[in-house]
Amino acid sequence: MRSLSKFLILVSIFSTLSLFSYSQFNGTNLMEYQYGKVPGDTNAISTLYDRTVFNYNYKDIKAGLALEQFYTRYDNRNYIKPTQYYLQYSKDFMDIKAGNFYETIGRGLLLRSFEIPGAILEDLSYRSRSYFQRDVIGVSTRLRYKDLSVKLLYGKPLNNVFPPSQPDSLRRTDKIAAVAPEYTFAKQTLGASLLNLKNSNKSTLYGMFTSSGIISQYFSYYSELAKDLSNYSLSDFSDKAAYAMYASINLSINNLGVSAEYKSYKNFSLGAGINEPPALVKEHSYKVLNRSTHVLQPINESGYQIEAFYTFADLSTLTLNNTIAVNNLNDKFVFQEYFAEYDFSIKDNLDAKIFADYAEDPFKLEMNRISTGAYLKLGIPDGSSIKTDYEFQTFHRSGDKVYNHVLSLGYNHKSKLLFNITGEISNDPFLVEEEVKTWIGTNIKYQINSKHSLLLFAGQRRGGPACNAGVCYEVLDFNGIEVRITSRF
Repeated sequence: MRSLSKFLILVSIFSTLSLFSYSQFNGTNLMEYQYGKVPGDTNAISTLYDRTVFNYNYKDIKAGLALEQFYTRYDNRNYIKPTQYYLQYSKDFMDIKAGNFYETIGRGLLLRSFEIPGAILEDLSYRSRSYFQRDVIGVSTRLRYKDLSVKLLYGKPLNNVFPPSQPDSLRRTDKIAAVAPEYTFAKQTLGASLLNLKNSNKSTLYGMFTSSGIISQYFSYYSELAKDLSNYSLSDFSDKAAYAMYASINLSINNLGVSAEYKSYKNFSLGAGINEPPALVKEHSYKVLNRSTHVLQPINESGYQIEAFYTFADLSTLTLNNTIAVNNLNDKFVFQEYFAEYDFSIKDNLDAKIFADYAEDPFKLEMNRISTGAYLKLGIPDGSSIKTDYEFQTFHRSGDKVYNHVLSLGYNHKSKLLFNITGEISNDPFLVEEEVKTWIGTNIKYQINSKHSLLLFAGQRRGGPACNAGVCYEVLDFNGIEVRITSRF
């Protein structure tokens, strides 16, 4: 009742403000209804999830509120709760935000908060759905003076393993305070950060140094080093110490681009997982590759990623990528991947992509993994298009030869109506009880107008790991119907 009362008060405030200037008031709504089964369900059930975001802007002040709610027949899974609210004041030299905010220190070695737009999480343990984000509640300030900027923050990061149906005392067990100044000179930037982490176990101080810059019009670099300063000396880089190193360089000459990254992480999972160091694994749009991606182990992982692309005179593009990740746990695991993609046009109205990938992933017992596929898009003179793609993957695991097939066919009518049907086949014994399993699902998206869209899914959707914006999470298998409505107002 207290949360509901707080929500009604805030809604009243926003409603009053909107009467003065409707143009300064805006928001979004995401509603999703499901009827079907996920793993563990014996019968199909109905669920309804909704998230409404209210925003208000007035001169240098911004305010916002997010309300989430979830309903099903099981009362212990249901909730209605304001999950985010903030007040922000901005000037040329200063930004102050109180409430819920997103902040990252460096490339995420010490802290990374994020929002994955449109993604909804469901965990098999709690069976309650929530928006996929990890924020901090507290106060964040950024001060700027000429070439110097200082970031100050204090708050409690969210552990999004626990849905909003659980108390905040369980969802926000870590408390952080951080200061991160940066100074820029001659196209170079030096930074230093201190972060104090407190939880039920102890208080730990972490430090980080960053250096980045542009050497020439062709070459740039970035590097950062972070360490536990409470329990280990500044010079201790032994296997028992807690530290993280990341570095990258970028080279661009005419039509050629090359990037190289290096990582070395030891005992560097902070608190309930408030940090997310760069994974240095290519994030693929192809289903068979995104689903079988390597998930970073910040407790012990080192390696590199090198990627090169070249644009030819006909505007076709060749991309090459090589990734190595080494995990020294009880045993040594070496993940390696070699990827190639060629993006080209056959005719003015026919675009194509082809890819090939080879990987060894002993961490998942997937050896000699070969993936390949092709994508075609045919443009139609009326502004519509037809898309089709096929992906294939095979690997060996514990004596079994596993294969996965994905076939998709779609039609896009002038960006107003999108129809897509996807079929998948697998004989993976980790997934199927019989010799082969098939998933067939259909998506229909209708853009009602510039502010409202409707998405309908019916059939079977294969789950598994998925990665978006460098964040990996688990998608559950689903069999049933799903209706999603998104709106802006």
